Amino acid sequence: MRNLILPALVLALAGLPAATLAGEASPWSAVDGAAMRLLPGNAPGNGPAGLEIKLDEGWKTYWRNPGDAGIPPSFDWSKSENLSSVTVLWPAPTRLDDEGGSSAVYRGDVVLPLKVTAADPAKPVRLSLALDYAICHEICVPAKGSADLTLAPGTQGGEGADAIAEAVKHVPKLAAIGAQESPAISKVTLDTSTKPATLTIDVKAASAASLFVEAPLKWYLPMPNLAPGADKANPKQFVLQLDGLPKDATLSGNELRFTLSTGEGSVESLYRLP
Repeated sequence: MRNLILPALVLALAGLPAATLAGEASPWSAVDGAAMRLLPGNAPGNGPAGLEIKLDEGWKTYWRNPGDAGIPPSFDWSKSENLSSVTVLWPAPTRLDDEGGSSAVYRGDVVLPLKVTAADPAKPVRLSLALDYAICHEICVPAKGSADLTLAPGTQGGEGADAIAEAVKHVPKLAAIGAQESPAISKVTLDTSTKPATLTIDVKAASAASLFVEAPLKWYLPMPNLAPGADKANPKQFVLQLDGLPKDATLSGNELRFTLSTGEGSVESLYRLP
């Protein structure tokens, strides 16, 4: 019986791509200063895959909202097969202040978890990614990478499963303003008597914190700064000048997304301007 089962199993597996059988990541796609690849985690519908970007010492790349300078990554999944959607999950970035301004960056080795949904859950998904991103050392340069990866139905624990699971822990959790748990954004106050108008953001954190803001399309807000006199080791308050709006923009009704990142975790909170 064993002799009959083994050939049948080999023939059945032969119809699947080698990367799926081995649960291996795609090959690295490298440029000077960085490399990228796709990581298999679990099957579509059961868990995420991942995009890994590995940066050489002294290099950085950018978060989805780069800040005062930089370019966010751009993803082209158009050559994928049996793919309904991909959602990129973003671990909290690091704030970098230099002569060029303030930016939100990643350094070292970063994994962006990917929620993958198959068009037909009974069939494999072939992910095909063309990535445009910026990397910076002393100057910033555009970078391109490409990767292909097949995820088969029922796959569990691919090569990247542990790294993806760790990255998911650093993706900010959605929390209402005024949430009791720490970290949290406690209160946001709008002052329209200043020119430009100013937001004061009170936060709850047990350690050093960074605050990032995302605004409607074509708004170019600066990064929030510590309030005057705030303790850098344990800030309780940030201020944000609502500068960089289009000339015809109105404040009321527009929504901002804040990301608060601390040593104890990170949260995202939505704030609608009154």
